[in-house]
Amino acid sequence: MISHLARFAFSMLALVGFAGSAQALQFAELTLDDCDLMGCEGSTLYLSAQEEAGGSWLVTYKINTDDYTGSKAGFNQIGFKAIQDWTSGTVLTSPGGLPIDPLPAIVYDDPIASNSLCDTSNGDTDKVCIHGYVNITSGGDYTWTFRIDYGTLITDTSEWHLGAQYADGPNRSRGKIISAEGGTPPVPEPTAALLFGLGALLVTRSVRHR
Repeated sequence: MISHLARFAFSMLALVGFAGSAQALQFAELTLDDCDLMGCEGSTLYLSAQEEAGGSWLVTYKINTDDYTGSKAGFNQIGFKAIQDWTSGTVLTSPGGLPIDPLPAIVYDDPIASNSLCDTSNGDTDKVCIHGYVNITSGGDYTWTFRIDYGTLITDTSEWHLGAQYADGPNRSRGKIISAEGGTPPVPEPTAALLFGLGALLVTRSVRHR
């Protein structure tokens, strides 16, 4: 007959195995709502990176312009850095749906620059950049989603970078560049906290029944 201690050991092993599988896919997110000194001009930035099976990353970049105070009517390029050593990228969605201008949307491994759309003179930077005009005068959220192939997550979000450039239209009247650094490192996954609490409850219950 299996003892209480053995049952407890088996339960903990199962929990450890479940925790390992639950923690296999990484996730981190960052919101910047006070970044005017970095060019945001009242806009709020949000970036998240979710690991997918197979080694790719689903990245969501959202800019809210409800409190935008600038004079330009839209964005003509956006970019970010959250994944390092990635190999390729695909734009899955953009404000107003696909296609976007230009077509197809090319994901560059380059930073945003004031004198060009996605500066291709910098070589490998780990920064994602796309260009294509989006009008933002109606306010609200403007969201882009990407699939970034391979690479590793930069787990310290203080090392993330979020960028964009305001403009009046495609390739003309380019304005201020958002060049925002990240915030604090991400907190542990809620799943981990839940499993820890469940483990603690099992320990307490096992002790009470001895």
